[in-house]
Amino acid sequence: MTIVHLGPSVLPISYPFGGAIQRRMLEMAKAQSARGENVIIYSADSESGQTNFHGVEIRSIACRHMMPFRDFEYMKKALRELRRESVDVLHFHNLPEGAAYSMAIRAKKFLSFDYFIFRRGKRTPLFWWYRSAVRQFSSLLPVSQYCLQGCKSYWGWDGVPMRVIHNGVNLEQFSPDPASGLARKRSLGIEKARTILYVGRVCQQKGTDLVIEAFQRLRRKFPNVCLVVAGPAEQFGNRGQTNLTRRISEVGGIYLGPVEERDLAAIYNLCDIFVMPSRSIEMFGMAALEAQACGKPVVCSQHGGLPEVISPESGMFFPVGNADALAGCLSDLIQNADLYRSKAEAARPNALRFGWSRIIDDLETTYRGCCKPQNSSALLSET
Repeated sequence: MTIVHLGPSVLPISYPFGGAIQRRMLEMAKAQSARGENVIIYSADSESGQTNFHGVEIRSIACRHMMPFRDFEYMKKALRELRRESVDVLHFHNLPEGAAYSMAIRAKKFLSFDYFIFRRGKRTPLFWWYRSAVRQFSSLLPVSQYCLQGCKSYWGWDGVPMRVIHNGVNLEQFSPDPASGLARKRSLGIEKARTILYVGRVCQQKGTDLVIEAFQRLRRKFPNVCLVVAGPAEQFGNRGQTNLTRRISEVGGIYLGPVEERDLAAIYNLCDIFVMPSRSIEMFGMAALEAQACGKPVVCSQHGGLPEVISPESGMFFPVGNADALAGCLSDLIQNADLYRSKAEAARPNALRFGWSRIIDDLETTYRGCCKPQNSSALLSET
């Protein structure tokens, strides 16, 4: 079976400081290739080329336009190339135009998405076109139940095939590793500190300012607490600073900036508690999942898809936007050793629910439900 993945063109698929969508595409493709499928990823880049990633063929497409036209240039070039090939599945990621743009290709088409308000939703004059175009997919694959329900409510779809396919976690890459965590803490000069960590875009929407406020409150009570923040300012691909990133240092925290994918596991392992304080548009929470896979308890806002990712046993929840409540949860974990131990012990087992092998099982079931065998050969290899 030939499966092709196409995702947003804003960053190359192999960008070392990329985000959840790029990781999802790579991990899905790698797992599918390991099961014997022929898997191709298209990536928008500055130059055309071809590389191999764990058996997955990555085809880079040279794109010259800026966003949002870059997505359409990228799709046009990739789909024009695919018309000459035999494709069974076109799996689009956050590209709601994909099915309509690929009508000339006889393949089943799927759309994974992390946000249900496509292309500004009702604020664009193309709202009704999108409402019709998205129906052309064989199935829509929101990343959480929260995302699914929001999608149905916003677009008013009835009878549109949908199935939740969660983001997953690489359980080999992200696992408890006290030695790497301690080494990283020593390099930062905080080996004896109780460390709170935030990983993600540094912005109001993600609630980074709440972490800073909660940290200021905590330091009055626990002078040995340290805050570490890793991630780009505002958007992936941005290596500059903002008033918010500068504020981290001003209050005594450590701002690492964007962190390469290969270093992420060590960053998670340096912390005692991971924080995800999102205010809005948090459909899943991949960073919280990766932290749990490393055995770290999570304190997060009661918002979006986060309650699907963090269990009551592996973390604590606070009301959206409430820095005092966030500080209270962190204080409880710092001063109550039994509470901390129970949350930490439950973190890794909770993350096991989202191993990529399980996610691909669900995805294969979805493919099977929409794809019929061609000739006498099955579309999907049995595992």
